Formats: sequence, structure tokens, C-alpha cells
Amino acid sequence: MSKMDIFNLYENIKDHINETNKNDLEAIVEEFKHGRYAMVLSATTEFRKNHEIDKELARTLSLIDATCHSQIGEEKRAAGIIKNLYEDSVEKPVDDLIIYADLAFMCDYKLARKIMSDAVKQIENEEALDKAKAAHAYLVLGEAEEKLEKFIRAIKYFKTGLTYYQEESTQNMEMIVFLHFKLGALHSLINETDKAIEYLKETIKLTEENDIDKNDIEIRINSLVSLAKMYGSKEEHEKAITYLQEAIPLLEGSSLENKLVHAEAFTEMAFNYFDQSMLDEAVPYYEKAITMHLGLPNYSPRQLGMIYMQYAYSLEHKEQPDKSLAARNYEQAIEQLEKTTDIELLENALADVIAFFGSIDNPRKKRLYENKFVKMDRGKGSLPH
Repeated sequence: MSKMDIFNLYENIKDHINETNKNDLEAIVEEFKHGRYAMVLSATTEFRKNHEIDKELARTLSLIDATCHSQIGEEKRAAGIIKNLYEDSVEKPVDDLIIYADLAFMCDYKLARKIMSDAVKQIENEEALDKAKAAHAYLVLGEAEEKLEKFIRAIKYFKTGLTYYQEESTQNMEMIVFLHFKLGALHSLINETDKAIEYLKETIKLTEENDIDKNDIEIRINSLVSLAKMYGSKEEHEKAITYLQEAIPLLEGSSLENKLVHAEAFTEMAFNYFDQSMLDEAVPYYEKAITMHLGLPNYSPRQLGMIYMQYAYSLEHKEQPDKSLAARNYEQAIEQLEKTTDIELLENALADVIAFFGSIDNPRKKRLYENKFVKMDRGKGSLPH
């Protein structure tokens, strides 16, 4: 959820402006607008000391304070303010509950869930159901549950929210596309692959049928790569490769270029060829995947180590083997895997590397990795250095 919109903030404040407080209130709005949150907190503290404040202005200032505390990493203080506003509200109008829940989402997912659940009860009980409010409320509930790793509940709320977005007279296609993608990703996360595929295919169809903006292109790319992963895991390699062949050109020049999903697309393409023993086809994709993973600020040594192992194997066994390059990449694999805590994976990799150096008659390297293996075996639970 984004922070409180500055224009809504000004609308809430303007009715309280008078000759005495005009400069101070407008200064608060200006500092907030420019994201100077610590200064806003100082300004609201001073304002309370120097001016009379009615109940509604006090509430608005508290909302501002909660937002600012969230933005500077003081989530507990922000949550405390929102909780007090929520508990002190006697009538609890639904619009107020939605504001409190939106702000709580920035600092306390459980509090956001509690408040928005109250909002949903009111919305559903109203005689004239406001579908736009209902859709938004269920979206926030779904996102809160997702953050709390309650994925089945998140799916339930996202599906309800999607229904309301689809029933609105003016459909919000951006949110409809987004929710199809979210539902695909969550079904995949709980290993409901067929349902995940269904939602992701519908996501791609929707991006084809509507004007595509930057967000839709990103969602389309992620959907294509996710589908490729799922079909790859089902050993339906032709389908996986078809989706990747569409995704990779879209990645070039997009906001996702050289990001994790770009690295994953090359990795998946390489693996789909590797899994079919099409090693010559796999090699160039492994090379691109390695380069891209190394360029990520927080790449996974475990994943990169496994990529190096598969790349080295491909080099060793392709039609015209390059065992010298394979040797270097097997060593790179061990170097990466030694940074992980996966002892079993490292042991298996060391066994393969020992066998490789034995096969090319390199006793010095073979002995080096045998020593690493022995040290691991003696001190189970610790990695060699």
C-alpha cells in the first residue's frame, strides 16, 4: 500500500486552516509532500504545542504521524498510533477503517488484517454494496495474508476481490490482470500447478487483449517465465521453451533487463536443453545465465553453484568437449557451493569433481578436492575452507 496521498492530506487539512495556523499547517503539508518525514514529525509536535486542535484535526495529525513513522522505519510507533485511532473510534465508519487498514499495512500486517476484516463486514452488510470499496478491501486482506504466509487465505481473498473488480461497471483492467498473476503465483507456491497455469495463461491473454503499459509488460514477462518453470518441472520441455522464446526478447530493453527474472529465463532455457541431453544448445544459455547471476547484487551461491555444475558437465560431454573450460567451471561450482550451508549438495558436487579430475588424469586437483571431502567427512556440519 502506498503512503497517504498528499492531495487527500491537503483536502483533510484545508478545512482546519485559519489565520493563526495557516503557515504551520501548510509547512506540514509541504514537508510531507517532499518526503521529509522526520521534519514532519517535529512540525506536528510543535503544532500541537502552539495551536488549539479539534478532534478531527487531531485525528488527521495522528494519521500523518503514523505514516511518517512507517516511512522512517519506526513501525511499532506507527502501529501504536493506528491501533489507538481504531480502538478510540466509537462508530468506526467504513471509510475510516479502510484508511486505518491501508496505513497499518505499512507497519503491521496482523493489525491491517484485523481492521480490514471489520471494514469488510460493514461493506458486505450495507444495503447498496460498494463494489469498488469491497474490491480494495479484499485486495488488502489478501496482501496481508500473503505477507503473513497464509497463502490459502490469501488466495480466497484475492479471488473475492477479483470477482468484485470484474463486476464493477468500469472495470479496472490493471487490477484484474494483477490479481490473475497473483493467483497464479500463489497457486504455484502451494504446488497447485494446474490452477497456477490456468491463471497465468489468463494473465497473458488479458495483456494481449488490452493496451499494455509498463506494469502489464512486467507481469506478462513474469507470467511467461513462471509458466516455463512449471512446464519444465513437468518435463514438457517444448512448451517451456516456447514461453521462454517469447519472454527473452521482451526482457531486452524492459525494466526487468539484467534483473533476477532475466537470469532465471536464461537458466530455465539452459536447463530445458540440459534435461533433454541437448548439451550444445544448453551451453550458450548457461554462459548468459552465469554472467547475469554474477551481476545481481544478492545472487544465490547455491543456485549459481548448481548452474556452474551443469554448465561444466555440458562442456565435458557436448559433441566437441572442452575439458579445460569444464575444469575451470567445476572449480567455480565448488567455490560457490562452499559459501552455502547445504552440506549434502556440496558433498555430491565434490564427488563429481573428484571423478572428473580423475578422468582427465589430473592427480593434483583430484587430491585437492579429495582432501576437502575428507575434511568435511571428519567434521560433519562444517564446510571446508
